[in-house]
Amino acid sequence: MHVKIGLEVHVQLTESRTKLFCGCKANYRGMKPNTNVCPVCLGLPGALPVPQKDPLILGIASSIVMNCRLPGKVVFTRKHYFYPDLPKNYQITQYKGYGTPICLGGSLRYLDPDEWEWREVRISRINLEEDPGRSVYEEGGIMRSKYVLIDLNRSGVPLLEIVTEPVLKSAREARRFVEALLLTLEYIGVTNPRLEGAFRADANVSIYGGERVEIKNIGSTLDLEKAINYEILRQEKLIEFGGKVIRETRHWDPIKGVTRPLRHKEEESEYLYMPEPDIPPVPIEPLMKEAMARLKETPWRRFEELSSMGIPREQAWSLIQTRPALELLLMAIPLGGDPILLAKLIAIDLKGELKKAGRNLYHRDNWPSPKTLAQISKLIDVGSINYDYVKLNVIPKLASNPILSLEEILPKGKANPKKLAIIAVNLSRKAVKDYLKGRKRALEYIVGVGVSMALSKGLSIDPREIRNEILKLLKSNKINI
Repeated sequence: MHVKIGLEVHVQLTESRTKLFCGCKANYRGMKPNTNVCPVCLGLPGALPVPQKDPLILGIASSIVMNCRLPGKVVFTRKHYFYPDLPKNYQITQYKGYGTPICLGGSLRYLDPDEWEWREVRISRINLEEDPGRSVYEEGGIMRSKYVLIDLNRSGVPLLEIVTEPVLKSAREARRFVEALLLTLEYIGVTNPRLEGAFRADANVSIYGGERVEIKNIGSTLDLEKAINYEILRQEKLIEFGGKVIRETRHWDPIKGVTRPLRHKEEESEYLYMPEPDIPPVPIEPLMKEAMARLKETPWRRFEELSSMGIPREQAWSLIQTRPALELLLMAIPLGGDPILLAKLIAIDLKGELKKAGRNLYHRDNWPSPKTLAQISKLIDVGSINYDYVKLNVIPKLASNPILSLEEILPKGKANPKKLAIIAVNLSRKAVKDYLKGRKRALEYIVGVGVSMALSKGLSIDPREIRNEILKLLKSNKINI
């Protein structure tokens, strides 16, 4: 099956201090509707747009990290269409042929964790544009709502439209690319992809070289994968039964899990593109130094750095996905913590306990201090405490209360494995009988009794030591069943 997929990923510059052409805040979340507005983003007559410095710097940095060819100047373009949430009846954007985009072609190299292979997707262009306002529908969404409410707090928020070449071959590949793109932009301080509405994706899908169908406004990477898979299947079945795929725009319905017709696909000429007469060409050279300063850290450099320390790739991947976890590791290492031991503690045990407790992994306050983890690492390394005790008793306490001191979470001492073995055997008579009858799994129950006794008294115990002592007892003739 020959499938061609191209993406248009719209990413809000949530870390910008201002909207694109006015001084209103870029982060409008939590505000009352229609309060984060001014004459410019309301599109009032006579209001003139003025390109703001912050969005331009973030746009340039994004283009550089994706290996783009940068123009000497960018030229903004008017794109005309009529929609309730577009107050000017045109959007100020960029488009090659009618202006000059901030990126004229590039690529993003990223790691695919499904195959552990490095991949590269070609970028056609990146446009810096203003976001329209929000159309708010009643429950049931655009297809079933009886009315629409308009909130213009978002109108004018800076947006990157990242357009790929149609080189993606599967829905899974498209999802992995967008996840990598968002992670990269998060690392250079352009966006926070976990904020509501921080990104939307449109997918252009065609099979067998036929007409392409655009699926609009997909709001999550999981839905992107589902929508593309459904659309591929829909087009295959349509052709199989003698139908013809028409060029159209469709809407993804995440509740029903289907794409639905929205409108016929517009031609570019219908948008009446024209250079924006109110904004002269903007030179980018004066902004390059500040843009370059944002490129010191990328997830892919960090992954290779962690791998060079001997950290297993699965743990390195987990760490770069969650920046507070990565920062915790990198701060704990100079304090004397072992990188490999710390990576296991943070990426597997601590991260797992935080998830189990329902904590937000991206809030630094939910993680313990690097000093605490470095001290725990050193104690494990010198044998003062064993890893299993830390995993079973210390990590859960830190996950529930990250500011606990070492005195509050470390064991009061080390348990005597011989004494614990005797008590565990005496308290597990049925399991002992089962083990002696050949049911080897009963041993785990007996060991568990001994370990639980040690933990309940705040003492550390190495399960391997108590296992060995229990086996000695079971093999001896000193047990009265």
